[in-house]
Amino acid sequence: RDTNHSPTHYFVSQPKLLQTSKMFVNCNKRKACFTALGFVGFAFFIIFLLIPAIWRYSPSVQKSMIFLNHDYLPSVQNYSHPEVYGISGTRNFYIDINDNVTLGAWHILPSDLLKQYKKNDINYELALSHGEPIIIYMHGNSGARLNRLRIELYKKLRNINYHVIAVDYRSYGDSTKVDINETGLVLDAMETFKWVYVRAKGAPIFGWGHSLGTGISAHAFSLLEKENINLNGLILEAPFNKMSEAIREYSTTKIIRYLPWFDYFIIDPVNENDMVFDTEQNLKNTKFPVLILHAKDDTILPYHLGVKLYDYIKSYRKNTLTELVLYDAKYGLNHQFICRSKDFEKTIMKFVEQSLETTASHRHDRSTY
Repeated sequence: RDTNHSPTHYFVSQPKLLQTSKMFVNCNKRKACFTALGFVGFAFFIIFLLIPAIWRYSPSVQKSMIFLNHDYLPSVQNYSHPEVYGISGTRNFYIDINDNVTLGAWHILPSDLLKQYKKNDINYELALSHGEPIIIYMHGNSGARLNRLRIELYKKLRNINYHVIAVDYRSYGDSTKVDINETGLVLDAMETFKWVYVRAKGAPIFGWGHSLGTGISAHAFSLLEKENINLNGLILEAPFNKMSEAIREYSTTKIIRYLPWFDYFIIDPVNENDMVFDTEQNLKNTKFPVLILHAKDDTILPYHLGVKLYDYIKSYRKNTLTELVLYDAKYGLNHQFICRSKDFEKTIMKFVEQSLETTASHRHDRSTY
């Protein structure tokens, strides 16, 4: 320090300054590295351990994700007045199930009867025995029978002169709110069929399942066949072969499906909690005609699941009508728009006619014994 009380000056050599700077840089790098590693570790814990654990030990989470029964409903729902949704000649009614469950349903008249009868001048139940084919429609997860895209399908089926019975399973739409699983949903489909069967008095009955509804309908109608209650055919729109395969293909599970604990945390609990939906096993020994419709650009249930289902049941159903129709991705039909394909009506009518010929032939063969 100088004698004139000037400010104190400290002199640091250049090598020491560079060494100090490097120490600060290295320290910051280590902190950033530790922060990045911590974030990666935390993300790994959440994605690969915590979420699978929550899934495994929470049946309610599994059911809410698989069934989505409270999602994708319009803010205002008017089940009692289907005409509000542009679908006249439709009756709202309810089916009572044996286990204190009531199912909401619509009966959409075929085009010929719609023209023949004035509004409120028809006995809808009696009309089921008029002779036109009857389609029992079982929708996929989420929403209800009044969803816009489903109404679009009803209208297409009506226009080719079919009755449509559109039913909401338990805990869907305005049906009774109870806990749901495969057993309950399959029972709903079976009881709906029996309700229609009694009133049809021999008129042909076809099942139609979409997405999750394909697993429900396949299981239900296979059980009915074992009771010697036979439908004339089953149409599966955008199906999967079994729930475990559908889960593996779901977008949010693709990043973890190759982990060694995937089955234990994700697949096994679904099976344990009665959500198997093994359509391959349910259909392989059935005798009723089956038509599978699938779009190649389906982003929800990839079309190769439909192909896999077809190949499997076809190998068992040697002498039974089993058909597969695939729609090219260029048409943009995806998971829900197959009814907009240009040859939709022709495809369905052809299958219905073939099925009626097949079932009539089988009944004749049985009567000769």
